[in-house]
Amino acid sequence: MKKLYIKYIPILFLLALNYSCADLTEEFITDTVADVQFSTPEGLDEALIGAYQPLRWFYGREPGMLMNCFGTDLFQIGQSYNSWWDTYEPGLNSSTVLAPSGIPLVWEPFYQGINYCNTVISRADEIVGIDEVFKRQKVAEARFLRAHYYFVLVQHFGDLHLTLEETRAVELEAQRNPEEEVYEAIIADLEYAMDNLPEDQDQFGRPSKFAAMNHLAKVHLTIKNYGLASDLAIQVIESGKYQLLDSYADVFDPFNQQHSEVIWSVQWGDNPEVNNPGNELQRYFGPRQWLLPGLVGDDMFHVGIARFWPTDYALTELFGNDYRTQELNIKNDSRYSVTFKEVWTYNDQNNIPAGRSFGDTAAWFTNDIIMQELSDEEIAALPYTLIRIQDRNNVFSPTVQKHRYPYERNNGRDYMYMRLGETYLMAAEALMMEGDLENAAYYFNQVRQRAAFPGADIPLISPSDLDIDEILDERGRELAGELHRWPDLKRTGKLLERVRKYNPNGGPNIQEYHMLRPIPQTQIDRTQNELTQNPGY
Repeated sequence: MKKLYIKYIPILFLLALNYSCADLTEEFITDTVADVQFSTPEGLDEALIGAYQPLRWFYGREPGMLMNCFGTDLFQIGQSYNSWWDTYEPGLNSSTVLAPSGIPLVWEPFYQGINYCNTVISRADEIVGIDEVFKRQKVAEARFLRAHYYFVLVQHFGDLHLTLEETRAVELEAQRNPEEEVYEAIIADLEYAMDNLPEDQDQFGRPSKFAAMNHLAKVHLTIKNYGLASDLAIQVIESGKYQLLDSYADVFDPFNQQHSEVIWSVQWGDNPEVNNPGNELQRYFGPRQWLLPGLVGDDMFHVGIARFWPTDYALTELFGNDYRTQELNIKNDSRYSVTFKEVWTYNDQNNIPAGRSFGDTAAWFTNDIIMQELSDEEIAALPYTLIRIQDRNNVFSPTVQKHRYPYERNNGRDYMYMRLGETYLMAAEALMMEGDLENAAYYFNQVRQRAAFPGADIPLISPSDLDIDEILDERGRELAGELHRWPDLKRTGKLLERVRKYNPNGGPNIQEYHMLRPIPQTQIDRTQNELTQNPGY
C-alpha cells in the first residue's frame, strides 16, 4: 500500500508580518492564490495533504512528549530545558514556550491545522464539476483531522476558540467556547467522517471509516458516554479489519510499520524531502550512552539526549521487577523488555576498552531486582557499567525503544496514534464503568494474554478485581511511551492522585488548576477583545 507523503504547500499561505494583528492561525489564506489553487479536485487534495503536516510538530517532536509524558506517574525529567511540564512549578505559565526554540507548543500548529481543514471543507463546494463521492470523502478526511486537532486542544486547554469556517482575512477577536460546544463539534465531525470515509484507503495514513469510529469511541469515553464508547470500540474490534499481532514485540518492529494492528498513524518515511519535521521521539527518550567508552550513537537508536525518564514506579511496581513472586512481573509479561532497552553493547571499534570486544555488553541500565541487591564491591568487579534504579541519574537510565527506526535523523518511523491493543482497553474501561465487569475483563485479558512470554503463565484479571486503577496500570504497561498518559490520568480523575504518589518532581506542586494548561500569552496579547486565562495561571 502506498504511504501518504506530506509536505509543505507554501503557495497557499502568507505569513502575517505583524503579530499584533495575527489571528489564531498566524497564517492566512490569500484569496488571490487560493482561488486558483482550490479550483480543481487535485488542488483540494493538495490542501488536504497539507492539513496533516501540523501533526508532526506535536507527535514527532518534544511538544507531544512534554504535554503527554511529563508530569505523570510514568515519566519524569531526565535532562530537559522544559522541566516545568514535569514539576508544575511557576515556570509553567502563560508565557511558557518550548525552550530554547520559543515555540508555543501545540497551540499555533494545531490552529493552523484547523484552518487548513476549514479551507478544504469550505472550498469543496466551490469546485465546479467535482465528483460528489470524491468531495464527500475529502471533506470527511478534513473533518476527521479537524476533530482530532480540537480533541487534543480541548483536553489540555478546556474552553476554546471554536471556528469552523476558513479564515480569509485578519481576525482580531477571539472567544472561548465552552468545552461542551467544542465536543459537540468534534462529535459531529467524527460522525460525518464515519459515514463518508471508505472502509479502506488507497494510501496508508489517511483515516478510514473505522479510524473515525475508533476516534469517536475515545471521545465518548473521555466525556463519559460509556455506552456509546463501548459500542463503537467493539464495532472496530469486530469489524475484521484489524487484528492483535501474536507478539507484542512485533507491534513495534521498525521494519514493519503497516501491520494489522495499526488503525491510524502519523506518517514519516525514508525520503527527507517530504519528512519535515522529522520524527525524533527515539532521541528524546534515549540515554546518553554514547558518553561511555566504546559506545556511539547508531542508525537505529541514534544519539540519545536523555529528556524523558521512566519513574521508579514505572520501573518497579507497575511492571513488577521482583520476579520471585507469582504476581505479574517482568519475567512473565513481555511488555517491559519490549518497551525499555536496558543493555548496550560495544559498537565503536576504535575505542573499546582493553580486554573487551565489539558486541560485548558495555552497559546495563537495569531494574532487575537481583542486581539492585549487589554490593558496591560486586558492582565494581563487573566487566561492564551497571546502573541500577538507585544509581541512575539524568544521563543513564532504561530507555523507551518503541520509536527506534533504521533511518537518518531527518527521517523517522510512523507514530501510531491508534492501534487495536488500545481499542481493547478502551472497550474494557467503558464496559467496566457501565458495570459490565464480565465483558470488561474479557477485553482486558485479551491484551494481557497477548503480552505473555512464550511458555510463561501470566496472571489474568478476574471481573471482581477490575477497577479504574487496574485499567490505568494495564494501559501503562501496554502503552508506556506512546504519548497517551497525561490525557489518560485526566480523563479518569487520577492525575493529581497519581502524580502526588509516584512523581517526585511534580507531586509536591501539582494543584487542581493544573488539570488545564495555560492559554499562551502570545494569543492573549494579539487578541483585541478580552480573552480569559485559565484559573491559577
